Amino acid sequence: MNRVGYILALSMLGLSLGDARADGGIMRAHEVQGPFVVTIFTASEPQQGSPVDVTVMVQERDSNDAILDATVKLILTPPARSLAKPVEEVCGTWGTAGFDPNSERFTVAATRRLASNKLLYAAPIKLDVAGTWQLRASIQREGDVVKISCSLPVSPPPHKLIGLLPYLILPALMVALFAVNQWLRRQSLGKLPSPLTPQARPAC
Repeated sequence: MNRVGYILALSMLGLSLGDARADGGIMRAHEVQGPFVVTIFTASEPQQGSPVDVTVMVQERDSNDAILDATVKLILTPPARSLAKPVEEVCGTWGTAGFDPNSERFTVAATRRLASNKLLYAAPIKLDVAGTWQLRASIQREGDVVKISCSLPVSPPPHKLIGLLPYLILPALMVALFAVNQWLRRQSLGKLPSPLTPQARPAC
C-alpha cells in the first residue's frame, strides 16, 4: 500500500467511524516501531460509563500494506480504582478482560471481527472512571512485538448534571410561585369595593 493507499485507508476508517458513532473519532497515536506502522483511534470524547470503540490500524513499515494476521491487545490503566470492563455484545461476547491482581490494569483483545472496517482491529470498552487513562496497544506478529502508548481522557457523563437539575430549578420555582401568589393577592384586593364615605352630620 503506497501513500495514496494509506490516505484512502484513513478515509475508509473515517467513514466507518462515522457509521458507528455520531461524534466520529480522532487519532490518539501514530508511531513506527520495528516492522510496523501503528495508528490508534478512539471516540473524540469518551464518556464515563459509555462504550468507547478503540480501533487500531497495523501496517507494514516498508510497504504500508495493512497487516491482517496480527495479535492486538489493549492494556488500559485507569486514573483511579475502576470498574472498567469490556462491553458485552447481544449475540456473543466482545472479548474478556484479564485483571492483574497486582495492579488495576486490564487487558482486552482487539480483533478484526469487531471492526466495521475489516482492515482494522477494534474493541469496545466501557470505562467507569473519569480522568486520564493510559492506553497501550501491544501488537504481535510471528516473532515481532511492539507496544504503542497514548493517553485517553474520559469525561464525566452528562446525566450527572441532569440529575442536579431538580435541585437547581427548585429554588427558582419557589421564588416564581411566591411572586405569582403576591400578584394574585394584589389583584384580588384591587377588585374589592371601596368603603362608603360616612355622610356629614347636620349642624345643630
